[in-house]
Amino acid sequence: MFPAIAVAQALSRKDPDATILFAGRREGIEAKTVASYGMRFTAIPAAPLYTDQLWRNWTLPLVLGAALWQSWRLIDRFKPDVVFGTGGYVSVPLIAAAGLARLPVVLQEQNLLPGRATRALARFAKQVATAYPESSRYLHAPTVVTGTPVRTEFWRQKENFPSRPQTILVLGGSQGAHRINQAVADALPTLLQRPGLKIVHQTGEREIGTMQSVKAMLPTPLTPRYEPFAFAGDLADRIRAADLVVSRAGASTLSEVSAIGVPMVLIPYPYAGGHQRLNVAPYESAGAAIVIPDDETDGGRLLREVTSILDDPVRYRKMVDAMRELGRPFAAEEVVRLIEGAARQH
Repeated sequence: MFPAIAVAQALSRKDPDATILFAGRREGIEAKTVASYGMRFTAIPAAPLYTDQLWRNWTLPLVLGAALWQSWRLIDRFKPDVVFGTGGYVSVPLIAAAGLARLPVVLQEQNLLPGRATRALARFAKQVATAYPESSRYLHAPTVVTGTPVRTEFWRQKENFPSRPQTILVLGGSQGAHRINQAVADALPTLLQRPGLKIVHQTGEREIGTMQSVKAMLPTPLTPRYEPFAFAGDLADRIRAADLVVSRAGASTLSEVSAIGVPMVLIPYPYAGGHQRLNVAPYESAGAAIVIPDDETDGGRLLREVTSILDDPVRYRKMVDAMRELGRPFAAEEVVRLIEGAARQH
């Protein structure tokens, strides 16, 4: 969703008269998020494919049939020059309908290992924009490494870094990450003994109360330097204000933080096909991030890894430089060029 919004922003900047329509799930957060950016949205039916519980797929043929029909009607009414997809099961009927209508299709894949939807739909695509060169081996379509598009608020890199991190931002995602939250809770009392160190922590809605209780139990002089919050609309500003980010390794988070250029401690989510473990490899090998396996994540390990950065200004500077090299803040503009090229060939 966010990469699609980023591409729409870049397209609108280049061509203010461009007409853009988003399609997505009615029951998801897409509609509200797209509307918050002042963009048009239409809903189409969608249902996931369950590979581990096949009995749950009994409604899939009905939903997919309705979705294909609505997608076909949407294309007939809207008459797009290009259809752009960012993967996920909600994109399947629309991209399939566009392919059958012989409309130009451009796809964008955020993960090193493309998802099932992108692999299936690539046959319809003129080109697939990828974040990693390794993705091309899984796709039956021409690929271009553009990076993952990020919204305009993430385009400006952080300019001034201290010699050592002074503000650490912990990102657990909007749903939170219990293992990360627990590790932070255990490491906090020791980390905050360092003069001037501040920790800002996105806990997720479910655990904001727990982490506020953790804050209340800290010694009084330390409490102002720990700031838990459930969710924030100014995430780009919070990342830019941070000197080090501790996070899961979702594709959007990696692209947004690297676009701003802040080094990371990454704790890949071990499930969902393990794609986050693949996503972190370039960041770890470049020295831009430290990776902690999920099953080794606790307060002690987090404390050791963060302390190793705090105590080594030379290493920290190398991490900053490496992340700034990896960041692609203008990936959306590169994807727009692919979309324009596909439209010209139609």
